[in-house]
Amino acid sequence: MKKKGKWNQNQPNIQEKVEELISILEDGVSNFTYSPEEFKALLEMKALMPDYSFRNIMVAKAQYPNGTFFAPLKRWNELGRMVIKHQKSIRIFKPKFKKVNKEDKENSTTEEKQLVGYISVPVFAYQQTEGDPLPIDKVDIKLDGDCPEAREIIHFAEKIAETDNCPVTYGDADGANGFYRPATHEIVVSESLSTNHRCKTLVHELVHSKVHRYDTSSSTSEKEVVAEGTAFVVCSFFGLDTSDYSFRYVKSWSKSEEDALLKYGSQICNTSKKIIREFKTLMEEKSEQILKTA
Repeated sequence: MKKKGKWNQNQPNIQEKVEELISILEDGVSNFTYSPEEFKALLEMKALMPDYSFRNIMVAKAQYPNGTFFAPLKRWNELGRMVIKHQKSIRIFKPKFKKVNKEDKENSTTEEKQLVGYISVPVFAYQQTEGDPLPIDKVDIKLDGDCPEAREIIHFAEKIAETDNCPVTYGDADGANGFYRPATHEIVVSESLSTNHRCKTLVHELVHSKVHRYDTSSSTSEKEVVAEGTAFVVCSFFGLDTSDYSFRYVKSWSKSEEDALLKYGSQICNTSKKIIREFKTLMEEKSEQILKTA
């Protein structure tokens, strides 16, 4: 993994650097492709999963944003996997039909199914299960490593969250890398992640806490593209390259909207600049304290 140099006064100003990083993000997402091995694994995984509509996938992701594949409990059990204890089911919609008799022009009666509505049914995300390995395990990308830049970003991200009365805890993230809970205004990051991945996830959830706390109108896709895009820009600005993870994450949320980054680019830019300035203020305060005690 590449690491950019730490920000200093001789580098481009915030506006120029952020615009440069957003351009890198746009190119990276646009040109992202899975390797032949990964693509094969995804096809194998898709063949094992129920074929849900795009609408149902979005309904599921709205409840469990980090979910990649969804299936009923019975199907996971057939695949040798069990739902992790205390995991809550995700509700999607299943069409409900009834049999009706229909007469044709020759007065012959035939029986056919007629859609009469939809019922809610429970499913679980792959991340909520454990057990036998599946093809998707070959595509499960994590950011490895423990660099000083990541530790510094974590420190200041925690400070910003603390100022906003948003608790940050590290522990069980319900099978996800992390999540932000608007109802209690808190961030939870998985303790199983490496320092570098923990850093990226914390910034991602910090964006949710600052931008989406009271947002009930934006789609889940918009929220995730903005959060991950901003996390990439902020982390890269301060020396941590998250492109291996961020490009594919943004791509997964924007593939149904090819112009997603064009639509949300200005919001990513503005949010990134705001958070970067908050980081810089804290850095300057830290430097002043060091000078006073020197």
